[in-house]
Amino acid sequence: MDGRPTVIARVGENKAVVLSYPWMEDLIEAGNAGLDAAADAISLAQAGKLPVIDLNSNTDWMAPNPKPSKILGCAVNNNNLNSKAYRPMTAPMFFIKGRSALTGHNKTIDILKDHGQSIPEPEPVVVFSKKAKNIDPADALDYIFGYTLTNDVTASGVKFSQDAIALKQSPDLIKPHHMAWRERMGEDDTYLYFIYHAKSKGADTFAAMGPWLTTKDEIPNPNKLRMRGYIDGECYADDSTENYFFSVERVISEATKWFTMELGDCIHTGTASKGTEKFPRGNVGTYLGLYDGKLTDVEVEGLGRLSNEINIEK
Repeated sequence: MDGRPTVIARVGENKAVVLSYPWMEDLIEAGNAGLDAAADAISLAQAGKLPVIDLNSNTDWMAPNPKPSKILGCAVNNNNLNSKAYRPMTAPMFFIKGRSALTGHNKTIDILKDHGQSIPEPEPVVVFSKKAKNIDPADALDYIFGYTLTNDVTASGVKFSQDAIALKQSPDLIKPHHMAWRERMGEDDTYLYFIYHAKSKGADTFAAMGPWLTTKDEIPNPNKLRMRGYIDGECYADDSTENYFFSVERVISEATKWFTMELGDCIHTGTASKGTEKFPRGNVGTYLGLYDGKLTDVEVEGLGRLSNEINIEK
């Protein structure tokens, strides 16, 4: 508001009330007192005792919690994708994004020429309410403040053209763990394969989030949410978190084994992948470069709809 970051609470379809917190992280840190204050503000606004703002009037959206210390993504966490896996995953795999990757609802997703072929990934996001380390899956949701949604853009072109490499090592350097995930094609096969994800997953605007952060009490089961992705108004992926390879709780638990998750930190829990009649390959066959200037949307049951314009570097 007036050029300052402002936390708002939804009052109606296109109406909201301003809360007395400059950043979402401040509201999260306030705990139950913050939630009670938000509930009171919503009630007063609905009763006409507090002013409301019109969300259709030049609203400049930020990501709901724009200051996380880290954003994790859980890679390939979808049975549709894993049906093609060489070997089943034994644990959730992660990549990391910086906060500079964040952008908000109605902002552009900017794709450089060097990114090459890029695809959208619609998915829910968990947002932590407090510090979490070595959390048991049974307790995982106790550490969650709420959920938002993201378009987790992947630039496959740069990943495979610039950020992938095979190194042929001398036989004495090859250890069993190097070949644990693949068959070795004879004794002369001493190639080690590497793919890096910083440019392909964490570039600026590649973590569009929002518009809302929904408190966890409104989502009884994060493992049963319909996820849909749209390109220029047409649905290219229609899936569910029921189709995850690892549950949301397992993803959270595994993440806290390796990373200390802080208040406001985020995990993208897994992409929607199952296609539609017009888009049988789902998100992996939906190329953003063909839709310059068009909208790409993400919709997750109970969490709302995120819309962004595709901007391809000229």
